[in-house]
Amino acid sequence: MSDAQLVEQEFERNLCTELSERGWLYENDGKPTDWDVGLAMVPADVLHWLATQYPDEYEKAVPADLVGGQKTDAERKLFQHTVKELGKTTRMDATSGHPVGGLLGVLRKGFTYAQVGRPAAKFGPMMVFPPANPNLTEVVEAAEAVRLRILRQVRFDTATTETIDVVLTANGLPVVTMELKTDNTQTVNHAIRQYKDDRRPGKNRPLLAPGRALVHFAVSNDLVYMTTKLEGEDTVFLPFNQGNEGHEGNPPSGTGSSTNYLWREILARPTFMRILKDFALFEPSKSGKTDGRLVFPRFHQLRAVERVVGDIEASGPGKRYLIWHSAGSGKTKTIAWLSHRLIRHMGADSKSTFDSVIVVTDRNVLDENIRHDMNLVQSSKGLVVTVGEKSGAKSPQLKKALVEGDHIITCTLQTFPEVMKLIEDTKELRGRRWAVVADEAHSSQSGSAAKKLKELLVDVELDPDDEDISADDLLLAKDSAIAASSNITFVALTATPKAKTLRLFGTERDGRWEAFDTYTMAQAIEEGFILDVLTNYSTYDMFLRVKNTLEDETEIRVNTGEAVTNIVRFARLHPTAIAQKVRVVIEHFRRNVMDMLGDEARAMVVTSSRIEALRWSRKMNAYLDEQGYTDMKTLVAFSGSLTDEDTGESVTEVSLNNRSDVARAFRDEGENRVLIVANKFQTGFDEPRLMAMYVDKKLSGVATVQTLSRLNRTYPGKTAPMVVDFRNSPASIQKDFKLYYSDAHVEGDVDPNALYTLTERLDTADLYTHDEMDALADAFLADTGGEAIAKALAPIKNRWNSQMRQAVLSKDKAKREELEQFRTDVISYRNAWQFLSQIVDYQDTDLARRAILATLLARNLHTDGDDYDESYLEGVQLSGVKLVPSAIGEDHSLGEGSTDGIKLPTFDGEHKGSGATPLRGPLNDAIDKVNEMFRAKGVDVSPESVSGFITTFWGFLDANEEAVAMAKNNTVAQLKASEGFSGAVGLAVLKTVNEAQEIQSYMTDPAFLEAITDIAADAIHTHYRRARDAEVGVDLTEDARTARKVLGALASLKDGWLDGDAGQAISIRVIDRGVEVIDAMTRLGNVTKSVFPTEEGGVRFYWPDAENQLSIEVEPSGALYIHTADVAAGTFQDAAVPEDADLTDRLATWLVEEDGDHE
Repeated sequence: MSDAQLVEQEFERNLCTELSERGWLYENDGKPTDWDVGLAMVPADVLHWLATQYPDEYEKAVPADLVGGQKTDAERKLFQHTVKELGKTTRMDATSGHPVGGLLGVLRKGFTYAQVGRPAAKFGPMMVFPPANPNLTEVVEAAEAVRLRILRQVRFDTATTETIDVVLTANGLPVVTMELKTDNTQTVNHAIRQYKDDRRPGKNRPLLAPGRALVHFAVSNDLVYMTTKLEGEDTVFLPFNQGNEGHEGNPPSGTGSSTNYLWREILARPTFMRILKDFALFEPSKSGKTDGRLVFPRFHQLRAVERVVGDIEASGPGKRYLIWHSAGSGKTKTIAWLSHRLIRHMGADSKSTFDSVIVVTDRNVLDENIRHDMNLVQSSKGLVVTVGEKSGAKSPQLKKALVEGDHIITCTLQTFPEVMKLIEDTKELRGRRWAVVADEAHSSQSGSAAKKLKELLVDVELDPDDEDISADDLLLAKDSAIAASSNITFVALTATPKAKTLRLFGTERDGRWEAFDTYTMAQAIEEGFILDVLTNYSTYDMFLRVKNTLEDETEIRVNTGEAVTNIVRFARLHPTAIAQKVRVVIEHFRRNVMDMLGDEARAMVVTSSRIEALRWSRKMNAYLDEQGYTDMKTLVAFSGSLTDEDTGESVTEVSLNNRSDVARAFRDEGENRVLIVANKFQTGFDEPRLMAMYVDKKLSGVATVQTLSRLNRTYPGKTAPMVVDFRNSPASIQKDFKLYYSDAHVEGDVDPNALYTLTERLDTADLYTHDEMDALADAFLADTGGEAIAKALAPIKNRWNSQMRQAVLSKDKAKREELEQFRTDVISYRNAWQFLSQIVDYQDTDLARRAILATLLARNLHTDGDDYDESYLEGVQLSGVKLVPSAIGEDHSLGEGSTDGIKLPTFDGEHKGSGATPLRGPLNDAIDKVNEMFRAKGVDVSPESVSGFITTFWGFLDANEEAVAMAKNNTVAQLKASEGFSGAVGLAVLKTVNEAQEIQSYMTDPAFLEAITDIAADAIHTHYRRARDAEVGVDLTEDARTARKVLGALASLKDGWLDGDAGQAISIRVIDRGVEVIDAMTRLGNVTKSVFPTEEGGVRFYWPDAENQLSIEVEPSGALYIHTADVAAGTFQDAAVPEDADLTDRLATWLVEEDGDHE
């Protein structure tokens, strides 16, 4: 026997020994002496269970008076019938909720055995499981009698002596097989290969037949993989690993193999019997065939459910739990398993821990999936009650289920209000103990929905001896109960937790709020359950030039911020702009996507608004018709109806698609290949054949991850999904994904005093009195109807409206800011109360009453327009548009996530005076701002001027590290005389002429080359000597070199470079000044490669990824201006830099003084 075999035997022996210490029988060193390879069972254990647990039935099958060969024959027939039952396809009995046939049917329900001339024997389950109620002593004793046995080196083929390393049986029936490999000699892949190649099911191999064993494990010292169905080369093995710091694999173990959790925890008798009872499933084939597959929970699914239940047992109900499981985690099954565990859970007093479990999903598709998985879990008929869209609260079944208790109620956010209404109207439901399981918690349970839910479900305790209960008593009791929520246990599941979700449902550890259980995006990608959507990323930049055609445009006064927004919207919706993108999308799809996945590949176009989706739809359909592309069609999806601005017609997605179910049409009708969406199907939409996404919408934060993750579903042949992005930079996309890649948490905590800060500001605004606030709260709490509330609200609303109207008429900017601040504070107070009152017991009725005022007032304070003339859009025309690819098919996948915490909201921030007031100026100012934001990149020009040649040449020379080193360590004369430096100059010239063909003739002129060498020596020596003397370490980055090359190319532009009749040539003075900008920004460590020409003959440097967009413009005169734009606030700031100023110092000073974000 080889050393490798000895090491593997030791691994096998240690595993079996540790299992024997955890409730398994391990006799005679696991030798399979009682194993029957033809029956694939331990007959003695089967007979022992049937004879001891069902003696009367056993007597019918094997009468006691049989002896010798007759008895053996009777037993053999019983075994053969058992094997036949095990080989059946499992089905669910709708009446009992038990599986019938197959392994699970035999283990959980049993089977009937009939013989000619004898009464039929009706055997109960082949296993009895520990009951939730420990007082059921007979059941407890039967569960303890179950024989869990370990066998080693077990034959599986009647025709050979081949063996499987370990087989685990339950009352003689095989439930687990294991192939073991030690990492000293082989890997887990060898075990997987062994199963696929040498453990193929066959006629002589009953143990390996699909469904005979629950799960097959491939195990090494480091990794575990599993499958529930052996199919030769087609066998699919799934990871069964814990995860290691947010990534795949397992952490090191201080007490042995990294995989010892498998036999120490998962296969330990209590856990494994619970898996067999509550987790193991048979899932029928979705194709409608009679076959299907056994389901064994993945590690994180089992861990999450058991952790929550274990914590409830240790700490009691009433807590909140956040389960952050990535897409691809199998969340719907986790919800189903958890819900069943919670509804069946009992405390030490043998009473149910929860009266009802309510499962809330945020969409109908998920609700259908959850109901499907709920029904796979063994349960009695009627346990799961669904609130449908049509019946809602009117369903007598729902009311009966709520009052009876012991039910799981599933509903969507759309039907949830019906459930709440029924609970509110039914007195018997007050004070019940509830478990609420919420999917995608950020959208359903972290705001007003959560607060409303708690208000209905909390057990409000009032003094029964107090006959006079005031509204304040009710408020105090409710607010305390909501903050404590002692009778509600919340479990929230999400793939992308927001800050509020983490704080409201998260667990505090070491000063940060994080998920109770985590399965990260990184682990899901690395384990192959989802795809990385950032591996094939392309971006396009669009140049838009707009002009004003109105006469006397300087007399038109506009709200600059709003004008920029409106003009941008005008430009993006312009038929020419959309048409260019449509052409890119259709041709890219046909060229790169259409033929993939067996001609089944789909694509999605993500737009910013419903009107954009409509324009895209019209243009795409028109383009398909024009090109004669009859092999593909598009669908459009948005909510509600809208009016087509061109035709005046009212349209809906149903009228546009001529389909009532867009999702189904996209999935089932092969010709529908592209789905255009606007704020729909960007979350929760699961179409594995979605191969490409075209993004024409600004994305940020969690929306980035949710939207692009529509692409991450796996599908045969699908490897690297494609993203073509017209609006976002790869850097911003990466930044958003990093937050959710391997760790999501909130650092610190919210400030509960924010409400008091807002209270001071609201109460001192002199817009309402305390009496008015009380009157409004009393009207609301008395539930006397809308008229009473409107009457109480009117004085406050009218006062604010009157003062705002007067401020507008009198052009009192300060008063307008003051009133706008009040409106902002009202909304902030409402949001703060909805969130903070769920985690802080304020015991302050004034705060609660003010929350009522804020909630009602926020809906009634509106700004009804300004003194600005908005007719300017009639004169705006799109005069130029150019779509330029800036990056094609780049890999932006992540290696590590961000360590930064997700920011919690602050509720008490103040506006900073005039900074938040929209600037006013002529129309042309607004147009200039738009043109700044959308400058073209990649203009197709030929560099031919001498100044352009010199600047490009400098970029190549400065990139030569040897030339730079010589410049730093030699005099000018030494440089000019150096053959090495002359060679570096020649190389730079050679590279440059490849960029400028017109100068090639100079290459054979020695005088030209000598002159260039002298010029270069003077320039590079002066540059680096000045830097050293000033003790400023200038390290020109790759970005700086790129900027120099682009600058050199721009210097060669001729008049008319833009559209043939516009665009002035750029002078050497502008180029020289541009070089100074590059040098200065290099010293400041903030260089950009985005260098564009201006139409007037200047140059603009642009930082597109900055939080507040920054640009530096060199005008044709050489004058220098700095611009910042806060697009969200609609504000802009400009500053001129004097020509005689030290450029580096001036830029640094201005950036720090004017924009603290750009240090």
